[in-house]
Amino acid sequence: MALHCAAALVLVPVGTAPDDAAGPGAVLAGSLDPDVEVIEALQALADLHRGERVVVPVSAEQLAAVFEHLGRAQPPTARPVGLEIGDDGWALLPTEH
Repeated sequence: MALHCAAALVLVPVGTAPDDAAGPGAVLAGSLDPDVEVIEALQALADLHRGERVVVPVSAEQLAAVFEHLGRAQPPTARPVGLEIGDDGWALLPTEH
């Protein structure tokens, strides 16, 4: 674990094939519980996986909460969403799919 590196989280809709979303070497996290506070849960995952790329299945409501947290409008497509979460905060990453 690299303490000062950011984690790259790739959020995919629940039910999506995760292997296609983040490429080889990515860690696959379980789906987030529907009742979990999504921002806290993603921050905890990022803290645990510093310097790694992690695929996280999320519901549409959880994804909407992430975009609200970022102060951004949610795109209308169900494409993977890349996030970099580190000591400097959260940032959207470009996704290749």
